[in-house]
Amino acid sequence: MHDGLHRERVGLAGDGPVAVSRFAAEIVARLSARDGATNAPMREDLVRRLLDAVRSTGRAPFEALKPELRRARVSRVALAELYIPEVARRLGQGWHEDTCTFAEVTIGTARLQAILRDIATSWSADESGMRDGPTVLVLLPQGEQHTLGAMVAVAKLRRLGISVCLRIGTGPAELRELFVRRGFDAVLISIAHAEMLEVCRNLVKTLKDMTGNTVPVAVGGALFLDGTETASLPGADIVTNDIETALQACGLGGSLPRPQQGRAREA
Repeated sequence: MHDGLHRERVGLAGDGPVAVSRFAAEIVARLSARDGATNAPMREDLVRRLLDAVRSTGRAPFEALKPELRRARVSRVALAELYIPEVARRLGQGWHEDTCTFAEVTIGTARLQAILRDIATSWSADESGMRDGPTVLVLLPQGEQHTLGAMVAVAKLRRLGISVCLRIGTGPAELRELFVRRGFDAVLISIAHAEMLEVCRNLVKTLKDMTGNTVPVAVGGALFLDGTETASLPGADIVTNDIETALQACGLGGSLPRPQQGRAREA
């Protein structure tokens, strides 16, 4: 659960923290493009202060920032889908440019995840009782570590009223047991690195065989930002970084309830 930082420790290929930050920032640009709740532009001063707060050694700077976020009327939606991914992107950029230490990126990413968990607790279709709505399984294959980007996507899905089950590194046996216990209307897989393509191909095939090709599978992630790798996953129903497009392709677009905007309180 180190959002790509484990790659740096074990020497795997990829950009490590840069990759997770790219993923989180780029996917949110697609998630929030049509979201009226996040139309207001980000304030650069608040972005910088949030970045400094999550990099600090204590919680005091973030606690001091909370009143300013309230005064600026930064909603929880904007914080989750704009500010957090932008700060994640800057953490990755700082690592790449050697202006952020490994410890700062590790602590900062963990704090961003904690903030996201806290502000998105009310965006749960399960908790709000909409169990008859769409249910989606979000998977990070074994070897992927970009959990922050996946959590941003999961929060978005839940805010749309979709029941979400997130699994990281789940093997075939566990998946079979999961499908026996629960029914899913679609599966969304996220990958960030080219070396994960073969793993993803095998996972897509496993899911299709396991479900008799009855459950649609969408694939996205930082790897597909330029569109050059989409042909490498012919078994997937769609390859996209736009969640709403993925849901439409999976036949779920017309069954979505209204987003839970009433719960998107100020931070």
